Amino acid sequence: MKGLDLATSRDDSIDTCLDRYGMMMRALLHVRASSGLAWNEANVTLPQIRVLSLLAGREAGMSGRELAAVLGVGPSAVSPLVDRLVDHGYVRREEDRVDRRITRLILTPAGLTVLQQMAAGRREVLAEVLQRLESDELALVERAFELVHVGVQRAAAEDPARATHAPTICAARLKSKIKPKLQPTGA
Repeated sequence: MKGLDLATSRDDSIDTCLDRYGMMMRALLHVRASSGLAWNEANVTLPQIRVLSLLAGREAGMSGRELAAVLGVGPSAVSPLVDRLVDHGYVRREEDRVDRRITRLILTPAGLTVLQQMAAGRREVLAEVLQRLESDELALVERAFELVHVGVQRAAAEDPARATHAPTICAARLKSKIKPKLQPTGA
C-alpha cells in the first residue's frame, strides 16, 4: 500500500507543478500584455511560430511531409501555412541535395530574427519578475530550472525521437545577444 501512496503523492506533485506552471505562464502573459511592449511585431500566428521553432532546431530544414508529421496534420494543411511564411521571407524552399524530388523548408535569417525577438521579449518579462525575488528565492528558482533541464535530458535519452527537434541547437541559434535591461528593484 505504501508504494501506491508514493505513486499517488508523486502524481499529485506533478499535477501541482503543472498547475503552477500554467498559472505562471498566464501571469507572465498578463505582465507582458500590460507592459505595452510589442511582443509580436512580425504579426505571425501561433502555428507559424511553431513552424519557425521547429525549423530553427533543424539546420538542414525539413520536408513538407516531415513538418506535417511532426505537427500531426496532413501535408495539404502545411502548404498554406508555409506559403505565408515564405511570402514574409521567414522560410525559404530549397531542393534537397540528395533527392531532387524533395523540397526542404529552411529557416531564413529573418525567420530566426523573429524567434530571437520573441525570446528576448519573454526573457525581459521573466527577468523583471525574477528581479523581485530575494537572493535565496532566486537560487531556488535556478535550481528548479536545472532539475527541469535534467528531466528533459532524461526524456530525450529514453526516447531519441523526442530529441529530433535538437533543442540544444535550437537554443543556441535563438540565444539573443541582447540581455534584458535590468533595473534595481527599487526603481
